[in-house]
Amino acid sequence: MRVLIFAVVLLLIAGAAAAQEGEITPTPPPVPDTGVWVTTQDFVSFRAGPGQAFERYRVIDPAVTMPAVGRDTRGSWIQVQYEGQNGWIYSELLVWSGDIVQLPIDGVDPNPFVRVYRTQVFVPAGTPFYYRQVTPEDLCCYAPEDDTVEITAHLGDGYYYWVQINYRGTLYWTGSWALGITRLGQDSFNTAYLYGYSRIADQLEEDIQAVSRRIDEINSIWVRLSVGDSVSCGVIPAYVQSSRALDAELASEPVFAPLVRGLRGAIDSVNRAISLFADACSRPPDQFFITQTEVVTAFQEIDSAGRDLVLVSSMIAPLRRRDPVNEILSGSNP
Repeated sequence: MRVLIFAVVLLLIAGAAAAQEGEITPTPPPVPDTGVWVTTQDFVSFRAGPGQAFERYRVIDPAVTMPAVGRDTRGSWIQVQYEGQNGWIYSELLVWSGDIVQLPIDGVDPNPFVRVYRTQVFVPAGTPFYYRQVTPEDLCCYAPEDDTVEITAHLGDGYYYWVQINYRGTLYWTGSWALGITRLGQDSFNTAYLYGYSRIADQLEEDIQAVSRRIDEINSIWVRLSVGDSVSCGVIPAYVQSSRALDAELASEPVFAPLVRGLRGAIDSVNRAISLFADACSRPPDQFFITQTEVVTAFQEIDSAGRDLVLVSSMIAPLRRRDPVNEILSGSNP
């Protein structure tokens, strides 16, 4: 009898401990089956909402794959679930598989004030709605009455383009021409980024601008040094980093390989010009001086970077005109 009572007491203690543990460790939220998975490309901040102003829960390591559960209207931030917690990561630090455009706007259980951007458009009665693309086979239905809705994505930047709208809680696509709009702001996600060709072109243009700014910075420093002006070593420009994402993309779009090589040649040259200045700044105070040889070498590197950048910039425009997205759009507009 004593043994039985002792066993019962043990069971009650174990049950209380289990209940207490249940209170301490909440059940993770279920993962919506969106079909979208993302992988980090660097150390990334995992935040409470889509923006740097939101609390940072933690930093996630590179090469971590997680399910995506939401996005903001611009596609700049993606909501993911990591170790049972929902949070947001800046999209340019991710690569993904699946249709990111169809992720729920604002994500799952959104933090207050996540909605920052709102682009409203008038939808007249009879506007055709499409499920995923503006093609006859994807026609869903027609707007039953006039309404004003939010634009959540678009495809293309020309006179005619596709528009994704949030119509009474459901995402549909329609043509800009059906809505009577010819110009769209920057507050919605341009889904051309989902196409590898457009993705490479976008990244190259961003990198060209970054290299151009850095060339201007280091050239200004060396011009001042060449005429004997003093320059503070507290203003050493940061080295330009080459986009690692381009390497994976080039396998499917080799036409961009010459541009990437030219861009990286410009990056190497401008970084060498920066390194020359950084090396001089690292010398002891009694040995801090710039030789004529260093000045000449720096200007040669800057000149080489500028030539490479001009060549790459001249080649990107004609490739932009060959973007397959333009063919997709031209097949659907009136």
